[in-house]
Amino acid sequence: MRFDKGPVTFALVGAGGRAGCYIRAIEKYYPNDFKVVAIADPDKEKQNYYSKKYNIKKENIFDGYEEFIKKDRMCDVVIVATLDDMHYIPAISLIEKGYDMILEKPIGFSLQETIEIGECARKHKNQFIAVCHVLRHTPFFSKIKEIIDSKELGEVIDIQHNENVGYFHYAHSYVRGNWRNTNISAPFIVAKSCHDMDILLYLLGNKRCLNLSSMGSLSFFNHQHFDEKRMAKRCTDCSIEKKCPYSALKIYTSGLIKSIVFDLTTPEKILKTFSTSQYGRCVFACDNNVCDNQVTILEFEGGVHATFNASAFTNKNQRTIKIMCEYGEIRGLGHKKLIEVQKFGEEKPTIIELGDSSGGHGGGDEGFCVNFMESYLHGKEFASPIDMSIESHVMAFAADISKNNNGKVINIPEFWENEIKKL
Repeated sequence: MRFDKGPVTFALVGAGGRAGCYIRAIEKYYPNDFKVVAIADPDKEKQNYYSKKYNIKKENIFDGYEEFIKKDRMCDVVIVATLDDMHYIPAISLIEKGYDMILEKPIGFSLQETIEIGECARKHKNQFIAVCHVLRHTPFFSKIKEIIDSKELGEVIDIQHNENVGYFHYAHSYVRGNWRNTNISAPFIVAKSCHDMDILLYLLGNKRCLNLSSMGSLSFFNHQHFDEKRMAKRCTDCSIEKKCPYSALKIYTSGLIKSIVFDLTTPEKILKTFSTSQYGRCVFACDNNVCDNQVTILEFEGGVHATFNASAFTNKNQRTIKIMCEYGEIRGLGHKKLIEVQKFGEEKPTIIELGDSSGGHGGGDEGFCVNFMESYLHGKEFASPIDMSIESHVMAFAADISKNNNGKVINIPEFWENEIKKL
């Protein structure tokens, strides 16, 4: 772990959208304190793009993490942003080689992988392992945390937190996309919402979760809703495509999805994409199996309770939160960067408008990278230590197990202890 001036050298292990947003943020704020020296990704276009942009040597361009981990250590920090089911081997191998690491969430594909990576990080405590829980670094949640910690409303009693996934985002990522099936991705609440478990811990001052119960299902995006008489397995062939809000042609040509994964520059390319790729399939005729709605009830130390609702069935992709305290309540609209503080006995609430934040996740991506670099170069406190990241993941995996067992109440300390014994 370094506490001196740059340049900090980086390798991109998995060079998709997430790795790209982190390295761009670091470049934006620390243009003279970083250098990308290696890339490991099978996509030739990404190899060419990053090698030209950062003048990466030919011998430091790899077709995958498998080749990269065989080499001697060649930089300070690796950004591991491979797909969910490809975190474990590069994370363990590269920590053991002495690398510091920015590790995309979820930490592991399974609970066992997650705990093992956490144990590996603890054994190498002099290395800096940062998990990308970027919501802790947003102006929105940082301000809510500040209000809670001021005690102006007393202690927190109850929290209602909503992850409004958005019908279009859910269809893209969890029906047609890479996070649609637990054979290739972590469970829905882990892949999408370990963020949110972490935010609950953060807002409550890292009070431990004691018990939780969760219920959810794949209610709508399933084969039972496929009408063979009216629908087709591809949107390009469907008679009701123009009326369907889940139409691939509508979603991907409307700008709703910002990180398009294919070329839509001409009508011919659009037709080819949706006639052949997984992203042109009917949402009722895919191989998805992750739930589209899930509700979790949680009990924390100090008698604090929370409900967390993750749902595909919302018009916008946003987070909303309501925090009920002894002497007032806090209401937050993440997409509007708007916080309302209502003290009991006062007629009007205090309105806090935070304004626009640059970068993804409401400014969290950039905030995370700035916090990482300040910690790495100057020894400043890092907001999301890996121990807390592991705990939020354990909560999310426990919620998935509870959901699969009809809402069974799971005692988190006992659950964690039993899982550690299995290692």
